[in-house]
Amino acid sequence: MKKSLLLLALMLAGCSQLPAPEQVSPEQVSPGPATVTPQVQQQQQDDEVPDSDTTKSVATNFEQIFIDSDVSFAGTLPCADCPGIQYHLNLYRDGRFEVRQEYLDRGEINIIKGIWLLEKRNLHLVNQQHTLPAFYFSNNNQLAMLDLAGKPISSALNYQLKRKPEFSKLDSRQPMLGLYFLNDNNATFTLCQSGESLPVANTQHHLPMMRHYQRDERLRNNPVIATLVGRKQDNAQGETQLLIEKFEQFWPNAVCPDPYAPGKIQGIVWRAEKLAGSYLPQQLNVRLIFDLQDRLYGFAGCNSFNGSYKQQANRLNVGGLASTQKYCSDSSQLEQQFTTSLQAADRAEVNGDKLQLFKDNNLLIELKPALN
Repeated sequence: MKKSLLLLALMLAGCSQLPAPEQVSPEQVSPGPATVTPQVQQQQQDDEVPDSDTTKSVATNFEQIFIDSDVSFAGTLPCADCPGIQYHLNLYRDGRFEVRQEYLDRGEINIIKGIWLLEKRNLHLVNQQHTLPAFYFSNNNQLAMLDLAGKPISSALNYQLKRKPEFSKLDSRQPMLGLYFLNDNNATFTLCQSGESLPVANTQHHLPMMRHYQRDERLRNNPVIATLVGRKQDNAQGETQLLIEKFEQFWPNAVCPDPYAPGKIQGIVWRAEKLAGSYLPQQLNVRLIFDLQDRLYGFAGCNSFNGSYKQQANRLNVGGLASTQKYCSDSSQLEQQFTTSLQAADRAEVNGDKLQLFKDNNLLIELKPALN
């Protein structure tokens, strides 16, 4: 009996002792299935992408914008001294650009051409005569204007141009002022703003202008300042010519304004920019001229007018005005306010490129030389 109890005790003692963990080097571990390993590998695949030539290429291309078709962008950007600048920008896949800038309520339209350059997402518009803003491609469908430091402008105002769904040609019509000369039914027009001389196409809108010029002895056989709406177009021979869309009027005894010789008011076609401190709508094209014979005449937005004036130093006295009697619902009220203010003016001053008309030291009308 004692021998049986001793044998049972030894067997229980042997079962209660666990072997010590064996030390195994990493090299001795053979690969095999594990319950945790697949989850760790999946997490690594989700969070990390192994570096390779392919991923480097994808990341580089993500920073670039490719213009492989002709595209149009449009929008109205803020303006320091006008309600806004309306843009229509066309980018051509061959590296050219065209842009139309319309300064709202200022009667100024610029058509500018040049080449575009891309620096990653920054778009630069290059023209030797004009400085244009640079833009940043926020995405393929939106351009954000950059500041002078080359950074996107952070503002509550809208500095964005949006891509049009379809490419559209520029409306290249613009108001023009220049010297018109007709010789044997061949006319030329020299723009005051740029000095460029263009042959005039004999279209239906040019014929009334030709007849007027030929019938008026003050104009015939002389270069004369004219205002019109026109556009440039290349003919079949590749020659750039002027297509007149609308003839406005001739300005006898006027000259192109000289930006280097300000100070005189006579002989210059003035465009009215402000009336009682507010900008006049640019589509009215309110203009006038003081000639050397103490006469003035012009266009008030709907009707033409003329009259007499006297000037002695800065003192100005405008006599009664005679005017045509058309009624225009969109301009007649402003026209009456303009002609009344013109006749009330008692002082005229040229400050820089501005002609300012005062009454009892209160500014009534502000004008600038018409360049288009």
